[in-house]
Amino acid sequence: MERIVLTWGFIPKDNVTETIYCGDAETSGTIELNFEFIGEAFKGIDNDLKIEFVGNEMWDPGSQLYYAISVYLSATFDKTVMPSLIYGAYALVNDEPDDYSSSFEIIESEAGVFMNENQEHNGKVFLRYYFEEEGEIYDEKVCVGSID
Repeated sequence: MERIVLTWGFIPKDNVTETIYCGDAETSGTIELNFEFIGEAFKGIDNDLKIEFVGNEMWDPGSQLYYAISVYLSATFDKTVMPSLIYGAYALVNDEPDDYSSSFEIIESEAGVFMNENQEHNGKVFLRYYFEEEGEIYDEKVCVGSID
């Protein structure tokens, strides 16, 4: 089974952790949600969000898909996360950056672990992305961006 796995996270402004482990919010001091795209379904792995969509919605920043994700992330992070911002990060990690991607940068990471030296990423959101097929992980990337 092929799937795309996404971890959306928020690093609080008062975070003191210098190493962020995507998928381990407790150790990292972050707020995180994990999701997967399988076919034309976007589902929460550790939450109850489930959205059916049409394939071309993945490439439309104004789609209902990104609106629904925005509402869910905004409520969880207690910060407004615009649909276009979510789309922009997704486009960036898929090597299709556009104007909506300008708030984000891909950063150095390994197996979903990245550095937050001097709390440089505090107050930002991050997206960890990877493609999984037959238990193998491909094309893993992490990007961080400002939401203010």
